[in-house]
Amino acid sequence: MTHDPVEPILVIGSDEPIELVGKELYTVAFVMDYIEFHFNEAKLTALTDPRIQKDSQAWVFPQPGSRDALCAPIEKTVRAVSLRGDEHISLDFGDAILTIPLDEGSRPPGQRLHTSSFSTKTGLLELKR
Repeated sequence: MTHDPVEPILVIGSDEPIELVGKELYTVAFVMDYIEFHFNEAKLTALTDPRIQKDSQAWVFPQPGSRDALCAPIEKTVRAVSLRGDEHISLDFGDAILTIPLDEGSRPPGQRLHTSSFSTKTGLLELKR
């Protein structure tokens, strides 16, 4: 899988980037109609159905086995973050790749991904290219 490099994620209303590379995933929370991925000092909320790939197997939430697969990277560190246009953002954990769709067909506009830190930063995701 080829990854295009992406700059740090910026939160609307803040000039400070939230860098996910080097952050450890420590919680995956399944909440009603979205999934939260908690990292050191940051939270990524997927409002679309994420996909996780490990070796030759892939799971798309809410397929059977996808919850366990999405939790597999807990305690793993993000090695790379990549963006594929407006299609998806991917987080590479080395032995697994988490992909969150960003395309218009996956969710209503402006409601595909949300990110915040545990301090005062919060808002919809804005990707700086």
